[in-house]
Amino acid sequence: MADLIDIVGIRSAFPGGHFPGQHPPAPNLSSAVAATPATDGVDRISALPDGLLFDVVSRLPVRDAARTAVLASRWRGLWRAAPLVLRDFDLLTPDGDRGELPEAAVGRILADHPGPFRDINLSHCSLATGGRALGDWARHLAAKGVQDLIYLDNPPLYASSSRPLPSDIVRCGPLHRLPADILRCASLRRLFLATCVFPDTTSAPRGADVFPHLKEFSMLSGTMSEHNLEHILACSPELETLALIINNRTNHIRIRSQSLKCMVLWVGVAKELAVVDAPHLERLILRETGGDARPMILKIGGAPELRVLGRLNPRFHTLQIGNTIINAQTKASPSCIVPSVKILALEVNFGVSKNASKLTSFLRCFPNVETLHIVSSRDSEASGGHHAKVWQQVDPSIKCVKSHVNNIIIHEYQGEQSEFGFVKFIAKHARKLQFLALILTEEIFASAGEVHKVNCQLRALATGSWAADECQVFLMGPKSDNTWSFAKASDLSVEDPFL
Repeated sequence: MADLIDIVGIRSAFPGGHFPGQHPPAPNLSSAVAATPATDGVDRISALPDGLLFDVVSRLPVRDAARTAVLASRWRGLWRAAPLVLRDFDLLTPDGDRGELPEAAVGRILADHPGPFRDINLSHCSLATGGRALGDWARHLAAKGVQDLIYLDNPPLYASSSRPLPSDIVRCGPLHRLPADILRCASLRRLFLATCVFPDTTSAPRGADVFPHLKEFSMLSGTMSEHNLEHILACSPELETLALIINNRTNHIRIRSQSLKCMVLWVGVAKELAVVDAPHLERLILRETGGDARPMILKIGGAPELRVLGRLNPRFHTLQIGNTIINAQTKASPSCIVPSVKILALEVNFGVSKNASKLTSFLRCFPNVETLHIVSSRDSEASGGHHAKVWQQVDPSIKCVKSHVNNIIIHEYQGEQSEFGFVKFIAKHARKLQFLALILTEEIFASAGEVHKVNCQLRALATGSWAADECQVFLMGPKSDNTWSFAKASDLSVEDPFL
């Protein structure tokens, strides 16, 4: 029976903002020519320098790019001389139907074009049904210098109009192992693999010359052993971004990399994520990791430049710093803090007293946080009461709250007493606080009565004493685009990926 994999919220994480295989069709050459107004008949385009013509050809769908050879003698060899850009989506019929399977055409193109290969996106080919037609595709990629490669095996099924598939569901069959020649693609700069099995690296070459230029590696819903992941890290001296999405098969993730700047674990269950030796790691992003039956152990060891961390959930994550496992009784000490973290995101059910108590222990481990995001969760764990009084009993000497945090954003706020108790705690003890934002849930925002109730809370709070001299308080509705993509999470140019 086929697996059903829910990929809501990650479609925007791919080149061009589209999930692999879902690129909008580019205009074909004939329609572009037909739309061009008549001129004096002088062919000025052919007079452009080779570099510009190469760029023009590479932006066309591959069939049209190849057809430019018949335009004029000037164009005859351009397609073969230009770096190849190939998206198998362009080989489908205009209505998106697979029609004739694209594997044969892809195999021919990769064999015939001399290279180099700049950008190869294969998201409609299947190793199960088209492996023979693809031929030595992986060997051609290695020999002809592929730079960017997206390979999605077992692509989405194209349902008929009478039985459409949900737009955010990918249906997959058994996973198939990629050819070992993928490990010979030394020119790779970006590699995205999905719904496949990573090649076995047991007898593969090892060293910095295996993937000397690889900057980004992502794997979606694939099978990758701990040994193979370690191999990628050891053989990629320039790797900056590692993303594992819908990961349920790599139980122990150990990060040892002298170049890695960003690690993303996006939806999945692992027993352990250990940052062992990552001197340049700046960002560690978690989303929907761990579970009730087996919380994930997050070990933070050698990460002296870690600046952005989240979202940690006291219910689903066991935090270990150095050799110390953090619990409600843990006191701050030099051996169990991460002073480099400036932006921290936590997710907590304020209605569960043990989670709220553990939240304070987590906060003590990050004494220099300047921006704090709190997602108020509504999980299945019974709350057993409002627990607003918990925050009246908390030791206020949490260093980040008392001396450093200047921005606090509470997401999914509903105005419950347990949440408001935390807001009052912050107002009373956060001396440096300049900005406090409460972002309402869609349900609360849609109710005028509920919004009024929250406004009344804030008015009452305004009459009390605040630790900060000046603090702006904002009550906000949910963002119109609330998608938190892992592309944004791993984009180092984005200062705060949780906004």
